[in-house]
Amino acid sequence: MNIFVSGSFRSATRDHELCQKFVESLGREIVRQDHVLLHGCRSPLDVAIAKAAEGWLVDNHGDPAAHIWGYCLSGQEPVNVSGRVLRSALPDWEMTHAELKLPEQVEKAHVAIFVGGSEGTFGARNWAYWARKTILGIPRFGGSGETIYQQELGRRKGTLGTAIEEYELLNELVPLMPQYAKAVVDLAARLVHPHTVFQILSFKHEFLDTSATFKEVCAEFRFISERTDESNSSERILPRIEDGIRQSAFVIADVTEYSPNVFYEVGLAKGLGKEVIVTARKGTQLPFDVSDVPVIWWDIQEELKEALRQRIAAIVKARM
Repeated sequence: MNIFVSGSFRSATRDHELCQKFVESLGREIVRQDHVLLHGCRSPLDVAIAKAAEGWLVDNHGDPAAHIWGYCLSGQEPVNVSGRVLRSALPDWEMTHAELKLPEQVEKAHVAIFVGGSEGTFGARNWAYWARKTILGIPRFGGSGETIYQQELGRRKGTLGTAIEEYELLNELVPLMPQYAKAVVDLAARLVHPHTVFQILSFKHEFLDTSATFKEVCAEFRFISERTDESNSSERILPRIEDGIRQSAFVIADVTEYSPNVFYEVGLAKGLGKEVIVTARKGTQLPFDVSDVPVIWWDIQEELKEALRQRIAAIVKARM
């Protein structure tokens, strides 16, 4: 996973010493978990996080060039030389051009973390938001990071239902900065690579075996897969469906039965940008508007299991 970190110490409004320790711990934790650190190579925060990451890699016989990538604008000197330092192809990182091109550190990132900071940090966040990256604002030290946290929390309350509970972990007053940094990186990994798979299929008794097959094969790849009707939640079902699809790694849908609800959920998943594995019993007549979608055709459950294993293995490999 590629993690872009942006912000500044100067604009952190509280706990400056802890903020420094957190940033250094964050750099070490990112590379300790074998992720790639991306940064803008222009502020003291960039220096601190890159040097901390480099120090951990050197002490543990890792390769800084493989795990630390900094980008420097043309005409500017990099503030540090830890890991790899590359020249940006862009003249600046402003959003004032007729044709917007992403800064490389944002384009390559899977998640963006913001600590402290002011106007420049908001600019980096805007790039990340425009690029649909997962965004984590760190509220503990004030500045833009806290504002970004509150904005993201509000957005999630409006769209993601119970997903806010995980995001609120960022606001936990963890006493030790290495522990806090680990919690942040772990959360980033869960948000970028969820471990749940959303099932779409008829709730009729005759499809219980199909649902069990979905659950069994997903478990082989360490995914948790359940039907919406198996939840103990008292929340209305439509928000739970949307919430479940949004938080899923991918979706498996069996369209054997011609059900408006099933096709609605498939369309919703597609609209939310989720990868959808479609299955159907052999002989099913599909509607015209989904007839060209790749389908796993099955006759018995063992046949479905084997085909699902191959498809999920391909998805997992593509995300490595």
